[in-house]
Amino acid sequence: MEVEVAGHYRVVCEVEALEREARLSMLEGETVLLDRVSIPGLGLHQVDVVLARRLTAGEHRYTLRANGGALRIKSLALQRYEGPALPRFVDISTAAEFDTELTWKYGGPSVADIDGDGDYDFVLNNHDKVPAQVFWNQGNGTVIENEKPLIRWDVHGTAAGDYDRDGDLDIIVAQGGGNGTAPAPPHLFRNDEGEFVEVTQEVGVTQGARGRSVRWIDMDLDGDLDLLMINAGQIIHETGPRNFVYENKGDGSFTYFSSPEIEHADAERILVTDLNGDSYDDLVLFSPLSLWLGDGDLTFTEVSEKMLPKGYQGMKLITAAAPVDYDRDGDLDIYLTRGKVYYELASQSLDFDAIAGTVDLRDDGSEGRRGLTFETEGDLILEEFFHWYRGYDGAYPIYLGREKLTMDTPTEAIVLQPEQATGWPDDRRANGWYVGYLGEGKWQMEWVKDANIFWGMRMSLGGVKTVHTDWAPQNSNVQDVLLRNDGEQFVEVATETNIPKGGNHQGVTVADFNNDGYDDLFVYRFGMLRQRVEDLLLINDQNGHFVQVMSHGAHDWEDPGHGDMGQAFDFDLDGKIDMLNGSDNPGRWYLYGNQTTKLGGFALIHVGYSPVGQVDPLSAVVEIETASGTQKRRVASAGAIHSQSLLNIVHFGLAENQSIDKLTVTWRNGEQIVRTNQVVNQVIKLGL
Repeated sequence: MEVEVAGHYRVVCEVEALEREARLSMLEGETVLLDRVSIPGLGLHQVDVVLARRLTAGEHRYTLRANGGALRIKSLALQRYEGPALPRFVDISTAAEFDTELTWKYGGPSVADIDGDGDYDFVLNNHDKVPAQVFWNQGNGTVIENEKPLIRWDVHGTAAGDYDRDGDLDIIVAQGGGNGTAPAPPHLFRNDEGEFVEVTQEVGVTQGARGRSVRWIDMDLDGDLDLLMINAGQIIHETGPRNFVYENKGDGSFTYFSSPEIEHADAERILVTDLNGDSYDDLVLFSPLSLWLGDGDLTFTEVSEKMLPKGYQGMKLITAAAPVDYDRDGDLDIYLTRGKVYYELASQSLDFDAIAGTVDLRDDGSEGRRGLTFETEGDLILEEFFHWYRGYDGAYPIYLGREKLTMDTPTEAIVLQPEQATGWPDDRRANGWYVGYLGEGKWQMEWVKDANIFWGMRMSLGGVKTVHTDWAPQNSNVQDVLLRNDGEQFVEVATETNIPKGGNHQGVTVADFNNDGYDDLFVYRFGMLRQRVEDLLLINDQNGHFVQVMSHGAHDWEDPGHGDMGQAFDFDLDGKIDMLNGSDNPGRWYLYGNQTTKLGGFALIHVGYSPVGQVDPLSAVVEIETASGTQKRRVASAGAIHSQSLLNIVHFGLAENQSIDKLTVTWRNGEQIVRTNQVVNQVIKLGL
């Protein structure tokens, strides 16, 4: 194809999906330009994605590939992109001395100025073998890990907040309850000048359940931070509340507060925001989806039926939420990513890549049997076998052919020749994987479990031409949701705003990535069962729509995990939004620096404690007025699943504005500071 003028281009392609779970990729040589764009269903669809990578002028040869299902290309065009600036990111993890291991994670990090020195530190909620970690920002572009980790095993959400009002941030960590066998309160670590001391029982937090999400919220508006725990569903023998409210007594201690409605709410994930603009913290709980207004007395009132569109009350498969004022009208809209999480994908999930000749399987380890048939042109590759331990200590071998020759499940890839597995056995009652060659390139495979012996099972095959099942593999294509806040009610606007029509998305974070004064979004994609895919950047076009962007640079092609969750914030205080992203199951943590040039101006408003009541900055509202209009932001997380951030160095993109006419900070107790005629492109500190 001919590129007449160097620059940024939209890839506009009409495709016909002939099979389910189809994805479209576009390459130039070995360079991936579009990475497995999800096609939402069978039939005709239009792909319209902007490339953040500049194309050079001249003749180019592109390759289009279908993954997961067959596609027919109806048309393809490159159209010159003329919209807002496109951010480009670079992995600065090594330069920042941010070295992390491959880990399982659980719903995103907590980012906050934990030591109060004016820059952002990180809490990494690693789930199992690697402990939850704290990294300190050194203020010179590098970080250093805290000498002691917080806690290890079954870690879920984290949150940072100054519960004892001593000027530094304390950390609370939710821990699972052993599938209901050992429900426990979260772990509260008091920050004593950089040393974290566990004080959970000492301060009166004595009850808990299957911990998932923890939140600092001033639920009674008395100036100190109360504690809300949103937990996993109860097992049959569990008694007492599922969720808990703890009131901060103002003397460094807590007491349990009975809040029956919220105690029995069905959710594991939570976004704290202000749904109706009354300055009380409200809740978006999911999944299933419900909305709750704060009453200001440690209780909440459910308003799902009143405020949600018909058919959205109780919506399932919601994985993350972000507050986004996409239309810049001053109230907070809600972006909801949707998809299937690990335990939902752990059963009847199958990926087939016809180009690579690979089959990847995930299935549950419960009693029963499933199988598949497939064809090869020669030898078969067996690899990546995994049995998630559930107390079963018996054998689970591979049985080959009619004679059931036994071999241990391989720990590395092995090549199996047809003559090694000839025939198919009649007796397949014993636990194990059965593999048989039927002749003429045809094979059969079955896995048998005589009881609930594993939490999950995985394996991969190579050298495969076709694959067939007599069971229906899961469809992981799910539509995200954007709810526009119209004051009394939310309206669903996914189609008119051009958000992705399909995919399996796990997380979302919000920021003005290109400093044009409009909120953008970064969406974390699960990808394939064994292959990481590039996440999706959604740039606000300033006219009520989003432009889908790839080749943005915030991606590691070698990472073995899946898109999970992250936070957008200004790591180095240069006025450009960076990101801390997690790749899961297992993957690494990544720090991505925004390297975009020729961006608009900015302001960083560092919100401290209120001048009179010395109320901490959480939930403070920052409003700026410039020649091009008004922008408003809350001190909160930039998107949430299980963890909570406290982003009190509030970033505003200012486009071409050369000054701030009026700057107002309003703390949650009503105190205000107003400044006029502020200089741009600097950090402005307000409060104590």
